[in-house]
Amino acid sequence: MITNTPSLVGFLAKTRPFSGASRADVEALAAVCSEHLFSSGECVFQEGERATSGWLVRDGRVRILDVVSRSRQSQIELLGPGELFGFFCRLGEENSTYPCTAVAEGPLAAVRIPDQPFAALRRHNPAAAQCTLECAASRILAMRREINYGRENAGARVARTLLVLHARFGDDIPITRHALSVWVGSAQETVFRVLARLRSKRLVSTGRGRVRILDSKGLEKFGAKQLHL
Repeated sequence: MITNTPSLVGFLAKTRPFSGASRADVEALAAVCSEHLFSSGECVFQEGERATSGWLVRDGRVRILDVVSRSRQSQIELLGPGELFGFFCRLGEENSTYPCTAVAEGPLAAVRIPDQPFAALRRHNPAAAQCTLECAASRILAMRREINYGRENAGARVARTLLVLHARFGDDIPITRHALSVWVGSAQETVFRVLARLRSKRLVSTGRGRVRILDSKGLEKFGAKQLHL
């Protein structure tokens, strides 16, 4: 664990919503933050745990999961450097618990940000407060799109999810087929069959922990066609 290093101050100062705060405010916040390292598959927090802080991805990626049943979880988000998690879902609540589970997708470095200092910053710094609301609204809109995707068939959901990840990571997407099935919200066998169809059409190739997009336009057309089935 690394606490309040000069580089942490600089990282916070460049990251929304803290980029709207003064240097002095950022330094004061960094003084009560701490950086934590997680191994792949390790939980940052679990659904139902008492929450007194939020987190910020510094390096790596984190999966945000929702428990659908005792044997199944649905992936809500996959977040990378500079993105907050464990905050927006609890804004305005007191003595709250985490409504979801956060799991490291590969090695993860994350900054723990206590609730009270962050709330104090928002109260006295209008720019930081406005930026927080904008970040929260953006994430809500993204999640609403994901809910709409959930009404589509598995082929359309796989195609749309791969296109979303393609926009973020480029042609070579670092995701296992199991993680993709959680994200899509379908059984692994169903997602594997869709991937086999995409491979046969030469739209994607798959490897260990990777999916490579070979034809993004073709993948987009495939997803659109699935909507009408």
